[in-house]
Amino acid sequence: MFKKIRLALVLLGSFLLSSCQAYSVGSDSLPSAPSASPKQDQVVLEFWHTYSDIEAHVFTTEVLPLFEKEHPNIVIHAVRQDYTTQLNDNIKAAVAENKQPDVMRMDIIWVPQFAKSGALADLSLLPDFAKMKEKFSDTLINTNLYKGQYYGIPLNTTTMVAIYNKTLLHQAGLTSPPTTFQQLIGAAQQLKKQDSHISGISICCSSPWGMLPYFWTFGGKLLDPEFTHATGYLDSPESIAAIQKIKKLYDEQIISHNLINGDIGGWDGLFGRKILMIDEAHWFYIVNSTDTNQKYLQDTEIGLFPSDLAPGTSIIGGENLVMFKNSAHPQETWTFMKWMASEKPQEIMAKTGLIPSIKDFQTDKLSPTFQMYVQQLQHAKPRPAVPEWSSIDPIFAKMMEKVLTNEEDIQGAVHRTAVTIDQLLTQ
Repeated sequence: MFKKIRLALVLLGSFLLSSCQAYSVGSDSLPSAPSASPKQDQVVLEFWHTYSDIEAHVFTTEVLPLFEKEHPNIVIHAVRQDYTTQLNDNIKAAVAENKQPDVMRMDIIWVPQFAKSGALADLSLLPDFAKMKEKFSDTLINTNLYKGQYYGIPLNTTTMVAIYNKTLLHQAGLTSPPTTFQQLIGAAQQLKKQDSHISGISICCSSPWGMLPYFWTFGGKLLDPEFTHATGYLDSPESIAAIQKIKKLYDEQIISHNLINGDIGGWDGLFGRKILMIDEAHWFYIVNSTDTNQKYLQDTEIGLFPSDLAPGTSIIGGENLVMFKNSAHPQETWTFMKWMASEKPQEIMAKTGLIPSIKDFQTDKLSPTFQMYVQQLQHAKPRPAVPEWSSIDPIFAKMMEKVLTNEEDIQGAVHRTAVTIDQLLTQ
């Protein structure tokens, strides 16, 4: 019944590389060419993005016309790219053939990789970058940092919050979302007494995107503060204790086994009153508010990520704007980038659920639901900004799968994985 939701999630969630369809540069452009032939004194910039259907519609019908009205000398050729497992490779191919765009809305986790490859322009060299940098929090601007230089600016961000089934909350004796994991576990245990098929928590996957919020909240450490090595951190006593707690909750089926076996999906279980809590990004509300499942949203309640000591640590995702080094129009590209990070376009795109990246954005312009996401961002952090992340990600995921399925003991798994990550970071 809810399979359409998962399809929509793949299309909307620009963090999840779950689609394996073929990709071709410029295969899905909005528009495929400038809306009108540029005048002699106009500059045409090519802008690649991975906006969802909803986001792309708002961008092309509201944001783009506003920019071109304010900057009549610049025409934006916006090209929508499919966010698939092939996109990263095709960006590399485009750069190698000198067919890259001027500017791109790029996943925050890819910026260090393309900075290292030499494909991106060093924005730190621009005379007004220092002033521009102050518009963003250190956490967000540093996702563009590579070897002391900045190769992008934050465009939009998101995080995951806790979303509960309201009926199950009440059946567990709670009138509001739990603030601690002890409360959450107690509620899940109470529900299991009523129905053994109910799980307390659904986690999307064994990847860092799904696991790190729990790993961090339970005290785990992935890398050292400078992101140079994992040994002594991933295999530290604190990290081992965090993974032991995750495994205990999994063994007790407080954490749903759909994490590994893929049975009932998190959204399905939440709406079907078989899962008390899921953690999800903003697209959960965007998709379901325009779908036949809107009625199920009335049976949900949102809260901050729980923790026994303070608000739990969620994960930060989002996109940065980057300029490619071989852009023929760096001045105009920088003008477009700065404008996209200004108040008005950020406010317009926020209607789609994209959380603005600038510090001084007036959050009261957001709905109460999305204000909760902004609040959670104060207790969230991004994955390590290292060029090797695309290789580290599946290694971490495989480690968690082997631990949860008893294929490997925790201490052996984390030490082996830490050594492997060290090797990647020092290549």
